[in-house]
Amino acid sequence: IKHPLLTIARLYTPIPTILRDPYAHALGEKANYQSLNPQDNQLRFLIRNHPEGELSRFLSRLQPGARVELRGPYQEFEIPDNLEQVVFLAGGTGISPALQMADTLLSGRSEARKPRMTILWANRLAEDCKGGLIEPPQHHEGFFQQAWQKIFGSDVSLTVSRPLPGLEDSPIVRELSALELRHPGNFRVGYFADDQQRFVTEGDIKAQTRNGNQRLSDEKSGKKLIMVSGPDGFVEHFAGPKVWKEGRELQGELGGVLGKMQLSDWGVWKL
Repeated sequence: IKHPLLTIARLYTPIPTILRDPYAHALGEKANYQSLNPQDNQLRFLIRNHPEGELSRFLSRLQPGARVELRGPYQEFEIPDNLEQVVFLAGGTGISPALQMADTLLSGRSEARKPRMTILWANRLAEDCKGGLIEPPQHHEGFFQQAWQKIFGSDVSLTVSRPLPGLEDSPIVRELSALELRHPGNFRVGYFADDQQRFVTEGDIKAQTRNGNQRLSDEKSGKKLIMVSGPDGFVEHFAGPKVWKEGRELQGELGGVLGKMQLSDWGVWKL
């Protein structure tokens, strides 16, 4: 999206087409789709109105029906066909590419080709993910282990109960919860908030990557990916900075939290 008066442009990831009532289809009711699909030439974006962001402030002042200049699309990452598991670390509006990836992998593939995907979504304020269940640190790793024990055939019978977010809650949380309902064996979300003193830790990531090593005996080996998306500081903290070379932004070396972990069988991609 380009600013009309300044030499400023920002890259944004469209949010995928979602049901008007995301729970209806998940609960087996008649789906009520929004008129948002590729044929309608409509796009949805999640953009935070940052007080020091020239472009976001400009967009926030626009009235419905205003025109904006778009360029693209630009493909930054091609999803492998033989993807087995994804752990997606999303910071703030970095949830947009996570939603797009989840929609592509889970709604756009057959049951046999669906990977397992976990999103760890970190926000500054709990209000930004209102309706999402923020687990206390001492319980969070166990929460994910319980969720995945069913997938790996554990003989321990455990049920993770989550109330459905209501209309007053975050629309993104509602859509994530609907994906969990529609794909209970393949998709989970963990919510984190700085103001609740709940941060994504190395232990949270280890809980997911350990699970990835517990393959079923008849399961074909596939690729496992950790995706990192969010503000520059978030990406740098977990995976090290991206670098510019000859006018192109490159991945750079793996650093940060993930660089210190033993992830020999995992690929890492910074968005």
